[in-house]
Amino acid sequence: MVRLIPWTSRNWTFDAAVGTFPALLERLRGTPARAADLVAGASDALLSGRPDNTWSVKQHIGHLDDLHELDERRITEFVAGAATLSAADMTNRRTHAADHNTVPADVLVIRFRTRRAALVERMDALTEEQVGATAIHPRLGRPMRLIDWACFVAEHDDHHLAAARRAMRLLAG
Repeated sequence: MVRLIPWTSRNWTFDAAVGTFPALLERLRGTPARAADLVAGASDALLSGRPDNTWSVKQHIGHLDDLHELDERRITEFVAGAATLSAADMTNRRTHAADHNTVPADVLVIRFRTRRAALVERMDALTEEQVGATAIHPRLGRPMRLIDWACFVAEHDDHHLAAARRAMRLLAG
């Protein structure tokens, strides 16, 4: 199995054409469905297990939903013309404190699906000018457009779903 690169070790190029934004929204819209497919039929023990003391499947899905408020804030910042985006909490304090492993997986997915749908609906109403708005990403220390940030979010989704699938494989033996 190919080892997944840590999220903070990823390198980025931001060059998507603004006209690809509708397709990118489909990818973001589909993440909760992919999460639902991942957990379908799996036991709670498997979804709550933490191989090698890493996050469980439930923690990965809960984490994606935990970022909803930051995502909403960042859209507002892009549209308002902010110079720099709000920083993420790189300690993931909210995810660690949430105790996602005590929540049924279907509840985590429904909550994520509901909030992600609202986020995508908001993004779907943006103009081309707004999608091309630029701000500095605080961790990367470089400018990105809203479309670049949306791609960054989609890649983050994929990263956590891949890590969740890896956790399931390791636990299943």
